[in-house]
Amino acid sequence: MEKKYKVIFHIDLNAFFASCEIAEDPNLKNIPIGIGGSSDRGVLTTANYEARKYGIKSGMSGVEARRLCPKLLILPVNFDLYNKYSNIFFNLLHEYTDLIEKGSIDEGYLDMTDDCSEVHPLEIAKEIQERLLNEHKLPVSIGVAPNMFLAKMASDMKKPLGITVLRKRDLKEKLWPLPIEDMFGIGKKTYPNLKLIGINTIGDLVNYKDLRKLNLVLGNRTDHFLDLAKGYDKRIVTPDRYVDMKSIGTSSTYLSDIYEYQKALTNLSKLTQKVTNRLIEDESVSKTISIQVRYNDFSQINRSFTLDFYTDNFYEIYKVVERLFDENPSDLPIRLLGVSLSNLIPTENNVKQINIFDVPKETTKEETVLRLINTINDTYGNKLIKRGAKIKK
Repeated sequence: MEKKYKVIFHIDLNAFFASCEIAEDPNLKNIPIGIGGSSDRGVLTTANYEARKYGIKSGMSGVEARRLCPKLLILPVNFDLYNKYSNIFFNLLHEYTDLIEKGSIDEGYLDMTDDCSEVHPLEIAKEIQERLLNEHKLPVSIGVAPNMFLAKMASDMKKPLGITVLRKRDLKEKLWPLPIEDMFGIGKKTYPNLKLIGINTIGDLVNYKDLRKLNLVLGNRTDHFLDLAKGYDKRIVTPDRYVDMKSIGTSSTYLSDIYEYQKALTNLSKLTQKVTNRLIEDESVSKTISIQVRYNDFSQINRSFTLDFYTDNFYEIYKVVERLFDENPSDLPIRLLGVSLSNLIPTENNVKQINIFDVPKETTKEETVLRLINTINDTYGNKLIKRGAKIKK
């Protein structure tokens, strides 16, 4: 029997917020547009490709953007409009398959394996792209690949209005020469450390020989990133991936937007302590940890990671929360943060082997410090004491 290869699409709406405005008013088509950032303190959430020609990009202040392009038209965010076109986008995709995993408001993964058994994937991709543009004025880029990671990387290779096929035999030519910071999942704090040990491209990661150094940077996700770089991704397209039957979670919406990285971590630490306390009170342990980040433009990201063991340990959980937050590429001001724990079992059902000769002294010391900081802050206020940053010599 002939082996059936997966066909995965990643479809990404180009400059989505700006594209929605142009879809509503076609007269804006060739005008440089930015969304948000109308106040001196405000930042742009996105810019169309006309604006990007002037060096304007998301996260830039409105003042700086207008300095680069005095004719820039800055429009306020319009959440109702974005939701309207997001629904149009996903409704059209559902005409082709119900195996859709929503990545965010403007992107999705489609498992098109069965649908492409008799029709070439490029024909379907081109049809979807043309229909979205002609019927709804929505430009998209599409990546076609045998798994989710490669499809995501492929969709980023040609923007706007690109269709890219990325097969495993193409990796050496198309994927490995890319800068390491372009690899999906490598966070803005991680890639500078990879460059310090000589990893500048995805190919450098594939060929890196010193696993000890690599583990120091990537930790227990070293094998995961090596597999991705080599073109292996075992994930399957899962509709409603983040819907769990049982979970413990908490979130906070902030009256003032959070701009500082350290302040965001402080708040995530407090949220982690709350859910960990509830986990212990519920006499449960968890192995799946998720964070939610919502920005001041109401765009949102969700990140999850499943450990290979169950835990109710604050430090073990917070390490994952911090890493998930670090993997988020956006510098936009934060309006809401959330932490949730799922994949729960009763504590009494968790059997953990302990080796008395393997005591992680550094971890124990770090855990003690973090617990002490959280105890003091819970008692006297969250701004009384903060964890200091390491000084690079």
